[in-house]
Amino acid sequence: MAKRYYWLKLPDGFFRQKAIKKLRKIAGGDTYTIIYLKMLLVAMKQDGRLYFEGVEATFYDELALDLDEEVENVRVTVMFLIQQDLMQLIDETEYSLSECSKMTGSESASAERMRRLRDKKASQCDIEVTEQLRIGDVEKEIEKEIELDKEKDNKNISLELKDSKQNTFISLPLITGSGNYDVTFNYLNSLRELFPALDVEQEFRSMAAWLDSHPRNRKTPRGIKRFITGWLERSQNSMPASRTPQAPVATKNMSTDQYMEQRPAGAKGWVIEVTPQEFDFIRASIKSAIQHLMSCQTNTASACGTACWGTWTISFAKQH
Repeated sequence: MAKRYYWLKLPDGFFRQKAIKKLRKIAGGDTYTIIYLKMLLVAMKQDGRLYFEGVEATFYDELALDLDEEVENVRVTVMFLIQQDLMQLIDETEYSLSECSKMTGSESASAERMRRLRDKKASQCDIEVTEQLRIGDVEKEIEKEIELDKEKDNKNISLELKDSKQNTFISLPLITGSGNYDVTFNYLNSLRELFPALDVEQEFRSMAAWLDSHPRNRKTPRGIKRFITGWLERSQNSMPASRTPQAPVATKNMSTDQYMEQRPAGAKGWVIEVTPQEFDFIRASIKSAIQHLMSCQTNTASACGTACWGTWTISFAKQH
């Protein structure tokens, strides 16, 4: 015989029924109510019926033994239930609880196994759905973080490009597909120090124009600096060995104040533009004057020196 499982389905309004309220108001009513519930639990496996098998002298004694309750309490409960039509006497050995069938639930063992299996599958499905939802939420969060990182990176790149453009003197076109090489002001200043004789800015403009008109000769990102330094070295080497000096300023017949205004900034002492012949004459005159001063027999050296230097200056001026 297939095994069955039973359970008592207690209505939510069970204790609000008038008969149950009346039972509980009797002295010891809560005990009688519990005995009634125990009677239902026994009867639900027997189609709502209770049987007197003659184990004890009376039905009350046997039911009290079965329920593990006091005989007098069982007798009072049975009499109350019969009075309220909650229990009927079928014959001397059989009683029926009228509400029992409504409050009984049952199923076979196989049905119980199937129910548990369905509950387990439903639980697994719920877990899988929950897990999928959780995974989906995690993936969405990851996607959001990726998008935020992309936006942040794009913002940083934009700021870097903006800063790079502000710090760029000129851009030299590179080989196709490599973009441009930005010449920064820092790099420009370092080249100015290396090539002081060149107009480095103009040289870069010439490079840009040449690369623009010769796309096949453009350089790679790794080779562009070698191209730049090579260009500047060639430009520097092609310059004349010395620049043409500016025409000398005539210093003859100039007053001292006029000469001081015309001499180069920072120059110390007197600078006179002379020819090689004039330089030789001046050197010989100075030598002669020194020899004269050394051999002079005048008692007052300062007077002699003054007279002699005055004579030499006049002589030099006349000759010059």
